[in-house]
Parts: sequence; C-alpha cells; structure tokens
Amino acid sequence: MLNIVLETRGAHRIKLGVIVFSVITISLAIVFLVNMITPYGRLTKSSPASTFVELIFCIFVQMCLIYRLNDIMYHKKQASYKLGLEIIITAIAVLSLIDFICWFINPVPDILAAFICLFTFIIAGFQSTLWILQRIKSSNSEQEYDTNLTQQISQAGDSAPKTSKCMIALEYILFSFILLLVILNTCQIIHEANHPGSLGEGEEYYTVKSQDLDVVIRTYCIGAKNLPQIILEAGGGSSGVDFYEIQTQLSGNYRVCSYDRAGYGMSWQAAAPQSSENSMIIAQQVMDKVGFNTSVPNSIVCIGHSVGGQLCRYYAQYMLSIQGIILLDSVPVMNWFYLVGQCQNQTVSQVYAQQQQTLPLIKAMASLWPFYLETPFFMSSGGFQPSNLQGWINWQITTTRNWYSQSLGYASELEECQEQCMESSIINPSSIINKPIIVITASNQQGTCADRNLTGTDCQNFYCSQNASIELTVNQSLLGNQVSTYVECPGICNHDFVWKQPDFIVQQIEYYIPQF
Repeated sequence: MLNIVLETRGAHRIKLGVIVFSVITISLAIVFLVNMITPYGRLTKSSPASTFVELIFCIFVQMCLIYRLNDIMYHKKQASYKLGLEIIITAIAVLSLIDFICWFINPVPDILAAFICLFTFIIAGFQSTLWILQRIKSSNSEQEYDTNLTQQISQAGDSAPKTSKCMIALEYILFSFILLLVILNTCQIIHEANHPGSLGEGEEYYTVKSQDLDVVIRTYCIGAKNLPQIILEAGGGSSGVDFYEIQTQLSGNYRVCSYDRAGYGMSWQAAAPQSSENSMIIAQQVMDKVGFNTSVPNSIVCIGHSVGGQLCRYYAQYMLSIQGIILLDSVPVMNWFYLVGQCQNQTVSQVYAQQQQTLPLIKAMASLWPFYLETPFFMSSGGFQPSNLQGWINWQITTTRNWYSQSLGYASELEECQEQCMESSIINPSSIINKPIIVITASNQQGTCADRNLTGTDCQNFYCSQNASIELTVNQSLLGNQVSTYVECPGICNHDFVWKQPDFIVQQIEYYIPQF
C-alpha cells in the first residue's frame, strides 16, 4: 500500500486530491477573510479570525505536500538540507493535534476550526511519513531511481542543478516563520481552553435565538426567587463577572441576575450586526429563561455599566417590564466623543472621521489576536474585587472571540449614531423615558488635574473628558421621571469603580431602588 504512494501514478492521484482540497480550503479562507473585514451573519460560534488562521496553516501544509508529491512523481532525490524543514512540518502536525483537542475543551467549541486542525495534522503527518518512507527506501535499495533516469544523471555528472544557499535560507526563513505563528496560535488556543471554570451554584447556560441562530448564553443568578428582580448589563468587552461583588451584596434583598452578552465571557457569538435591537432580543429571552417574567409591567430593574447602561436605557424605551434603570458611568459614547472633540476645537465631521479610523484598528487587533501577541499585555496583576476572580477577568478580556465582538459592537455604535446624532442633544422627545433613571458617574466636578498629577495636554484632555461626562450624565438624568437624578462618585474614581469600589455602588443602589 505504502509502495503505491511512492509510485508515480499513486503520487499523481493523491496530488489531484490535495489540489481539489486546496481549492476548497482557499475558498473558505477567502470567505472568512471577507467576514473579518465586513462582518455579516455568523460563520462560527467563536471568531472568524481563529478559523481563518487555521485555514492558512492548512493551506501551507497542503502546498508542502504537493511539492513532496512532485518530487515523488519526478523521482527527485531528497536533499539532505530538507531534514530541518521536515522536522518543522512534523512540529506543525503535533501542534495542530494539540489545537484540535483544545478547541473541544474551549467553553465555546469551534467545531470547524477543530476539524481544520485535524486535517492539518493528517496532511502534515502524511507528508512526514512520506519523507520517512522515502529515506527508508533510499537506504535499503541499491537503485534509488528509475534505470533510465539513473543513466541520465550519471551522464550529466556534476551538471545536475543544485539549490542555491540563498534559496535554502529563504525556505528556512519561511518555514520558521510559519512555525512561530503556529506556536503563538497554539499558545492562544491553550490560553482560551484553560478557562476559569464555573462560579458555582446559580450559574446556568441557556439557549436563545438571535436572527434564527441558536446562541448559548451563560447566566449567573443569586438571591431568593420571590425578591425584587435586577438584571445586570456589563460594559463592552466584559462579562457578567464584573458585577460579582455587587451582585453578592445585593442578593440578600434582591433576585439578581448577570449574564455574558453574546460573544463575551463564555457565551457563544451571535450573528452580526451587534445592534441595540438584537442585544435587546437576546436580553429579553435571557430574562425569561432565568425566571424574570418580561410580560409583567414594571417588574425588573436594569443596572448597566458603560455600554451596558446604554442598553438598559434602550430596553427601558421598548420593554414594559423595565421598572427603572441605574447607569454606572455610562454615557452615549458617540455624543461623548463629539463633546470631547468640540472641547479640543474639532468639528463633528473630524470627530466622526476619527472614530471611523479607529474601527480598522480594532478589527486589526481582533484579526491578530489568535497569535497571542497582545494577550500578555492585557493581563492585570490585581485590583478586582474579589481578588480570587482576577484570573476570570484576565481571561475574559483576552479571548479572540471577545475582540471580534468588540469590533462588532464598535461598528454598530458608528452605524447607530452618525454625525447628526453625535451633535444633537440627547434631550429630545424620542429619548424621554417616563421611568426612574439614576445615573452614577465616576466623574466629579471637584476633581482637578493636581489630584491625578496631570499637566499640559494631558490636563486639558482630562477636563474635556470630565466635562463631557458630567454634561451627558446630567442630561440623561433629565430623561426620566421625577425620581431621576445623578450621583457623582466622591474622591478619585475611575471607570472601573464597579469592581474597585463596589461598596459605594451598592450603597447608592439600595438607597434609590426603593424609591422606584
């Protein structure tokens, strides 16, 4: 059987099969590349960047196998310098097998990426096996080539072409570079497979529908089921774990549920676009799944941090079940960019163009994330409360799926609020919500540059940012009923006060919710 493979006819047939498979693989790679640049629908439950990278590696080993089969077909003797290249191919095969296993251990298994890794392992392993068989056949046979070809070579003598040192160096550089990328990719896949695990009792996974696709969502609910209900919306790039300490403290008086929005934490990716409407459709199903009856008016309080707060504001406009909302350092981000830019003497067109230019950078980060290059730089050594969940926080912000989701979210923000929206006041009839709105901001009007040791341009930018945040905070509090107000965090607070100063947040929540 193996001898057939080493014959011209057998090698030719296998080569044709590999070429057909290569065309399919390249076509898939193009589809995933386009999906990364211009997201549409959902090609994978994880990130298209991960699958695209695995396809590139698979294409590489297929090309290598085609060259190997050519050597067999034309009876070319294997040059001794290629030993190192074959070792690299073998290493890629081993790493691909590891990737295959890790994709199934991942909390969001990517079946397509896993099987691409399996194909890469099989193809690379097959090529290594061919090389070994050729070496064995060469050492055990007195006549390595076809008789006619042997005679031609002996007549040619020293005139047989030899590979130049420059070409050998280029081959080793290419193979070494690919091996480095494979190693980095494997590091990232192992990192994501090494997930922090369950939060314990109260954690459940539910399947919801989004644009006719199943999406599995991780939820975490604590507190007696007969208590008043609170749903928590995390900020962009984060998961429900951000609220762990706040949730724990509130659970004595409330039934509190957090969840990982689609594409974040341990939840599956949903189909693009990641619009406010699509997020609400998922959130409403999640609330029903955890036992919050969304058909009962004024029965649920929505508390959201950052982007999550703006989602709460959106829900309150369309969901009768929302009793009131509490926004934690949450402002309409496009309006905030405009006010900061205006403070820096920029026009609305300049500000919007600047944000449009930021989107490709976020997409680039999302595309490069499978290579583990950025992951170590986003790891934090501490600051999260409780400290034993610091690893959870580091993990959730460093997955490839997370950064793809962030690129989808940013694209939706640009689409939903363009130039006219950015410079318009948020106080308008369509934004009025006849419900309580409590806005708790990390900004403080008494805060100074001296408090933060800022000078020069940094100081100017700080005041522009602070004034924009406070203006939008006040304006948001005017969108609700008479109970609505805003609260400034005392002292020096930052956007991360949700997990670094949870006691202050809980104090405000417990004071205002009874007034709803």
